[in-house]
Amino acid sequence: MPRYLDGTQAQVDAMRIAWEVEGGSLDDLTLDAFDVLDNHPDLAVQRVPEFVPKDSQLDCSVAGGYRDRPPTLIVTESMSRRRQQFTLLHELGHHLQQTNLDLGRRVLAHRDPTRFEDACCDAFAASVLLPDDMVDDASRPFGGPTAQTAVDLFETSNASRAAICVRLTGRLKGAGVIAVLNEAGIVTFAAARGSMFPPARGSDQSENPLVRAALEDSSASRVWSRDDARIWYLSGQSSNQLYGQAAWAGDRLFVVMVEESAPWRSFSPPRDFTVARTNSKWSDCDTCGKNFEVRIHCFTCSKPKCPSGHCACTQPTARTCDACYLEKHVSQFFADSRTCVECS
Repeated sequence: MPRYLDGTQAQVDAMRIAWEVEGGSLDDLTLDAFDVLDNHPDLAVQRVPEFVPKDSQLDCSVAGGYRDRPPTLIVTESMSRRRQQFTLLHELGHHLQQTNLDLGRRVLAHRDPTRFEDACCDAFAASVLLPDDMVDDASRPFGGPTAQTAVDLFETSNASRAAICVRLTGRLKGAGVIAVLNEAGIVTFAAARGSMFPPARGSDQSENPLVRAALEDSSASRVWSRDDARIWYLSGQSSNQLYGQAAWAGDRLFVVMVEESAPWRSFSPPRDFTVARTNSKWSDCDTCGKNFEVRIHCFTCSKPKCPSGHCACTQPTARTCDACYLEKHVSQFFADSRTCVECS
């Protein structure tokens, strides 16, 4: 998950200039990045069903990749159209930073080059999809980024929720996290600024009081605010208590959490030494049969992932009957029975 690192904004400004110097139009990218880049003479766009090819950059915060020879921007088709636009622009960010000498020098000079490059790709993509005036108009009524700001941007733009997270994280006044969760409270994307670390993709945040309140009432028009929000990390440890807001945008939940200076409160000082720890949870893997400590959930099926990466998405769909020895779909068996319905 990305963090907003020092120097990100300056690098993004330089990336935008580099694109225009090469004859590109930022306005055209905002309208339809695929239309622009599909017709670019020096770039290829490759759409893949699910998995990014092994010969491309794999450590992105998005479901895509960049191949430098020949320059190819890779996007998985399983995502929404909004998310594909964000991913395509993210990969264009890798291309710009790896082919422009000045941009490349800034990356190499950073104390954490890999994370810096990826964070700048996210911020570049978000800045293209969400121009400054649009973000300003959405933030002004609240004095800064709020859950309602995120929802308003989602409804008035073509930007993905991930792009909105990254864009608004850059507008936070201090340390904070903006995340997107699914209907089970599982993180699908998160971005952070300052001293805070974002929760891992696939991590379960349903123990967060703010998230729990929103999950229990999926009212589309409501905004939840709490002063006891907290992030749960894979270590089983939480952040300090945070000021948080949450609101639904379709079937996903925007969550904004800050240490202090919450735009929706007149006074919000930091609360130190409020870290908590959860009891470990154990589960059995239905694919490999191992008993394991639950540290991460799949954000597709919301089920625990074992250390081998198995979840409900990888469960076998066929089973051999012990009576007739025919392989049949699991729906033809009663629960965990090894005998099919016809033979029972």
